Amino acid sequence: MTIMKKMFFIALAAISLMGAACNDDDNNGTDTIIQATDLPQAARSFVETHFPGATYTRVEKQSRADSDGSIYDVQLSNGFEIDFTAQGAWTDIDGNHQAIPAAIVPASISQYVTANYASQSVTNIGIERHGYDVELSNDVELVFNTNGQFIRIDR
Repeated sequence: MTIMKKMFFIALAAISLMGAACNDDDNNGTDTIIQATDLPQAARSFVETHFPGATYTRVEKQSRADSDGSIYDVQLSNGFEIDFTAQGAWTDIDGNHQAIPAAIVPASISQYVTANYASQSVTNIGIERHGYDVELSNDVELVFNTNGQFIRIDR
């Protein structure tokens, strides 16, 4: 084998290894399927309150928390996906193009969206270190601080 071919294969192997190491999931694929009854009570109460009638289609527990503190990944029969911390607080709610229940969205964020994007609804909301990341039904992404005050449109 020529030196050029060896270098090519070494580079290809290195790129493959880097891709595997840069997995988007912080827990490196160590999710365990659990029963909904194994979720913290706060998480179960949240689902019962805001998504009545929805059933759990998949509940996963990660071996260690993601960067946002989430350790539980929950999928519901209505298409919603919710991430929870070990204590049962939500960190991310993805409506998969459906409106997030209004009671979940902080009032100041809801007011901003109504005033500036009246025909749009919040379809994804996540709690981050800086505050909240919000996606609207028109795919516009907004960033708010921890007090729910608008910072910028995320591009």
